[in-house]
This record gives sequence, structure tokens and C-alpha cells, in this order.
Amino acid sequence: MTAIATAIALGLVESRSLDLLLAGGAPEVAACADALGWPEVPPGLGDAAIDRVHLGSEFCETLLPGAGQLRHALDRCGAAGLGLALVTPILSDAGLARLSPLLALLPAAAEVVANDWGTLRLLRRTRPDLIAVAGRLLCKMIKDPRLPSPEWARLYPHGLHSAPFSALLERLGAGRVEMDVPPFAEPRDFRFPTVKVSVHAPYGFSVKGRSCRIGSLAQPSPAKFTAGQDCRRECLIYGSGLSRPDTGAADLPGFQRGNTQFYRHSAPMRATVAEAMAAGWVDRLVLSGDWHENRRPH
Repeated sequence: MTAIATAIALGLVESRSLDLLLAGGAPEVAACADALGWPEVPPGLGDAAIDRVHLGSEFCETLLPGAGQLRHALDRCGAAGLGLALVTPILSDAGLARLSPLLALLPAAAEVVANDWGTLRLLRRTRPDLIAVAGRLLCKMIKDPRLPSPEWARLYPHGLHSAPFSALLERLGAGRVEMDVPPFAEPRDFRFPTVKVSVHAPYGFSVKGRSCRIGSLAQPSPAKFTAGQDCRRECLIYGSGLSRPDTGAADLPGFQRGNTQFYRHSAPMRATVAEAMAAGWVDRLVLSGDWHENRRPH
């Protein structure tokens, strides 16, 4: 992948990471990789500058930032000249109630990444001055890292380019979408005439659930692998690798954090994103910050 993205965002679950990253001002990608313990620097992006931060988790309501975290992030990003987007997961009614006071803290034209339709509706109704972004949980795609060939992928079209989906985005005021890179992606998969496109790298998520694998280990047997457990945020420290028994299949490398399974992009997938960026169809990369396969605590 070459450094041709017009914007690079750093995805962080916790605002405390900003104290480390922004000590010397807006960081470059290579500095983030070193500070956060990335397994590698995304090819061609080492010298590229981070120009915005995405704070929050798309996958767990428990990890929705509190007001203190959001204020801290706004202060640190503002001082460093970085934009800030609040990232939200699928939210229950209780979660939406927690979100409302957070929205009140955001300045006009700040971005909110919504991963359920209720959050987009709340933004439209209460804070139309904010920029609503449809998160990748709303952009449904076939992303099984075990897919063996493009023929299998074509059996289930992504459907993101359908007229009803575009109409719903327009109705709810979402002028940007966030996407993963599916196996056997083609550059045209990222072409949206009506909205801007952000792509996540170097990982995509394949599936999420409601139960947290690592959080279940300390639970008594009847409560293991169920929803609504007491959360100690183990997922922010521990992850687990995923692999199948030796079948000879060339699966994408995978891992799990919390309730979600991820895969790492292959070289052909990175090349596809580079083509889409060169064509002007992708204008932002969102790099996984403190939510990756080999994260070390700090």
C-alpha cells in the first residue's frame, strides 16, 4: 500500500493512549506503531501523519467512553490540531441514554460513527449539526476469512450499492460510510457516488457476538459465555489467536478480542485498497490503534 490516502485516522478505545502518543504533537504512523506495539507498520505509511483520532469501540457497549474520557480526548486532540470522532457500538436503550450527554460535549461538525440505526436517528433528531457516519457494522459484507476463492464471495453480493441502502443513509443524514476490506475485494467495491468512504486497516472484523470470551474465563460455569457479565475490560489487554486444524486451507490470519473476531489483510487486499484510493474512491484510512492482535499494555 502506498502513502496516497488523503487522511489517516487512528482508532483508539481508550483516551489514555493519547497522553503517550501526543506528547510531541501530532504523530506519524511509525511513531504510533512503536508506541502501541503494532506487529508491523502498514506498508508505505510510516512517514504519513495522523490527522484525526477515532475514540471508542464499535463492538461493545461497555466500552462506550465516559464523559471524562471524551473531554480528555477533545482537549488533547484540540491542542495537537487533530480532529476527533466519537465511535459508538450497537446500543441498547440504556446505552442510548448514556450517549446523549456525550453528544452534548461535542462541538458542531464533529463526527459520530454510528453502528446502529437508532443512533443515527438520535443524531438526526437531537444533534443535526454533527456529522453522522455509518459505521462498518451497518455496512454488511461477506467477510469470512476462510473463503477459498472469489467464486464463493460472488455468491453473496455485499448489497451496499443498493438503492434502498443509499436512500436510508440519505434519510438519516449519513454522508460517509466506514468499510472493511473483504476477502477477494475489488476496487469497485469501494466506489460510492453519493457518500465518502473510510476503510479500516490493517484488520477487518468477521463476526461479533454478545458474549466476551476472555471475560468469561473468570465467571462461574453457569455464567460463562453469556451476555451481561460483569466487565473487567480484559479485552483491552488480552487477545487470542484463531486457527483451524491443518486442512491445507490458506485462511487469513485471525484473532479474537472480547466478543469479536478479526482477520489481518493480505498483500492483495492492501493492493486493492491502494487502487481504490488512487481512483479517489477512498479518502480516509482508519488504522487500528490499541485494538490489534499483539497489543502490549502501557
